Amino acid sequence: MASSDPLGVRLFGYGVPYQVHLSNGDGVVPLATTPTDEARDLALELRVLRDGDGESFAVDANAWAFSTPFGRCGVGGLPHEHLMVHHANEAWLDLLSSSGYEQRSLRQGEITTLVPGMVARVRARPQPGRRVVVAFQTEDRTPLLGNAAPFTLDGEVPDDYAERLIKTHAAFSSVKQMAERDPTACGETLIHFFDTMAARLAGDGQVSQIQEEARIAGAYEVEDETTSFARQRELLTDDVLARIESQDELLFRFPGMFGGVTTLFNAMS
Repeated sequence: MASSDPLGVRLFGYGVPYQVHLSNGDGVVPLATTPTDEARDLALELRVLRDGDGESFAVDANAWAFSTPFGRCGVGGLPHEHLMVHHANEAWLDLLSSSGYEQRSLRQGEITTLVPGMVARVRARPQPGRRVVVAFQTEDRTPLLGNAAPFTLDGEVPDDYAERLIKTHAAFSSVKQMAERDPTACGETLIHFFDTMAARLAGDGQVSQIQEEARIAGAYEVEDETTSFARQRELLTDDVLARIESQDELLFRFPGMFGGVTTLFNAMS
């Protein structure tokens, strides 16, 4: 039986995926941005998400919203990650796994779940005058220890957001094509990616401690994730939004998997 708050042991928050143009099929050309731009846009979009309406602003009509392709090795098959997309006219989840490549349509406000052993990317077209927002609920905080990583083939992740996007999407495209030609080789590539991640976590006592706390709190056993997302939205006070816009290091990070990201557990009292 849960003895504490499941939300209090989770990694959860929101992100505004990177704005890109498409190039040569699956390639991306990142639009220029800064942490200041992303913090401002994230705070604005979260205010609209909270209030139901608000100021719109000029966005590139030809731009797509793309996440960084990312995956997690998992520890004992955990944690799952639950995603919800907002402010999108259309949205897709692209997945690479041992089964090959899969594409899923994401409906506005619908919860979808990722499990360890998948490499995923979100791509979407925004509503007019809006940035796409991705809400996420990861069932424990092991990603903070390294149980999550942008997808590359050599294990090296550039610090610069544009270089990171170009490299990770090129890797995703390469393995997607590989899956169509040789599913076995695709599976071996993913195994290497996840095994490398798992090796970095091996022997870290904090991992088991984090997962035990999540287990006691019932974070892996929430029956209706809609409630978790609703409670997450309740944390979007004027003070929190102002801290995000000011790039408070406890609440804002760029670059993240979803571009400009806020993780909100530090906003819980």
